[in-house]
Amino acid sequence: MNLDTLGLFFVSALSLTLLPGPDILFVLSSSIAQGWKKGITISLGLTLGILIHTLIVVLGVGTVLQQNPTVLRFIQWFGACYLIYLGIIKFINYKKETKPTTSNLKKMISPFWTGFIMNVSNPKVSLFFISFFPGFLFHEKWSFQLQLLFLGILFFTQALIVFSIASLLADRLGKVINPSPNQNFWNKLQAFVFFGIALYLLIS
Repeated sequence: MNLDTLGLFFVSALSLTLLPGPDILFVLSSSIAQGWKKGITISLGLTLGILIHTLIVVLGVGTVLQQNPTVLRFIQWFGACYLIYLGIIKFINYKKETKPTTSNLKKMISPFWTGFIMNVSNPKVSLFFISFFPGFLFHEKWSFQLQLLFLGILFFTQALIVFSIASLLADRLGKVINPSPNQNFWNKLQAFVFFGIALYLLIS
């Protein structure tokens, strides 16, 4: 086992996770608007998507997707439409001063599944893994598939830790800069985040 290669992979994965992008932006805005628990729930959904992309690569489905751009676009459009739908719901329901009940909001938007669908509906993550993971094979005796799976689990673990820490820090920062937050404002901001991520999926 080449620990130097694993160490380089971990540093590279950590750097990629910390780069400003739609995933961490969504986690930060949700944590500020709804607290760290919501942020961590979303983080679980997002990072579970990483495991799905890893399995796609391990099972060879990623190569099939790479050869079928129409399927890729369909998945991206599905994810974009879902996020636009969530953004519209957020914007309409918080256009009024009165908030919908918690139970009704939970029925409309599930933080975990929102994060999961947001990640899985971006098939370019799988294509990135196809090109990224093989450069960090670290064991002479393990099979190619087993090494890819291990790298995917390592990527998942560090991403979950980073997103969870970001959730906690964003929640604390939100309370410091605005101890009596205007929920209407933050949820409108989340609506625009949804729209922005949907646009990213459509044009990427």
